[in-house]
Amino acid sequence: MKKTKPLKQLATLRGLVLAGGSSARMGRDKGSIEYHGVAQVLWLQQLLAELCESVYISISPKLREMTPYRDLPLIVDQHSVKGPAAGLLSAWEVFPESAWLAVAIDMPFINKTLLENLKKGRKPNSLATAYLHNSGVLEPVCAVYEPHARQELVKDIKDKNVSLRRVLEFGPTTKLPLSKSRILTSINTPEEHKEACMRLSSNN
Repeated sequence: MKKTKPLKQLATLRGLVLAGGSSARMGRDKGSIEYHGVAQVLWLQQLLAELCESVYISISPKLREMTPYRDLPLIVDQHSVKGPAAGLLSAWEVFPESAWLAVAIDMPFINKTLLENLKKGRKPNSLATAYLHNSGVLEPVCAVYEPHARQELVKDIKDKNVSLRRVLEFGPTTKLPLSKSRILTSINTPEEHKEACMRLSSNN
C-alpha cells in the first residue's frame, strides 16, 4: 500500500493589529478612535486575544510613545517597504515560525465570528486564508498568513513589487466566502467615521 504524505502541522497562530498607517485622511490616529467604548486598537487586541496565542500591535516608530500604544506589546515597523506588508515582515522577524492573523486598525465592523472562520479555515499547505469579496477580490488586511508566506513577500521585495494581495492571488490561498462585504469596510475619513458610528449605533 502506498503511504500518503503527512500534512504539515499548523503553526502557532498569533494576532497582529496593523496600525502603522499615517491616518492622514482621517486627520487623527485611527487606533485611538472609539467605536466600541474603548480605543479601536484595544478593542481589536481583545478580540484577537480570544483566538490567538498572543497579540501584537504593528506600528510606525513615531507612535511607540503615544497613548494608547506605549503600554501595549508592540512590533515597530523596521522594513523599508511601505504598507501593511512592512508590519507583517517585521512580525516574522520576531516570530519567524508563527502564522499571523493580521487585521487592519480601520475596520470597526469586524466581529469574532469573522475571525473564528479564518482560524478554522486554515490549511497546512496554504500560504494564507482570506475572505473573497463578491467582486472577486481577496481581502489582504483581515487574513491569516502562514509562516511560509514570508518567502513570497521577500521575493517581492527583490522584484520591487511588495503587496499582500499579490501573495494571496498567487497562493495557494484558502478562500472563504464573504456574505456581507460591508463588514470589511475600511474607515478612512471623518465623514466615513461619522457614518460608521451611526451604523454601529443602529445595530445595537
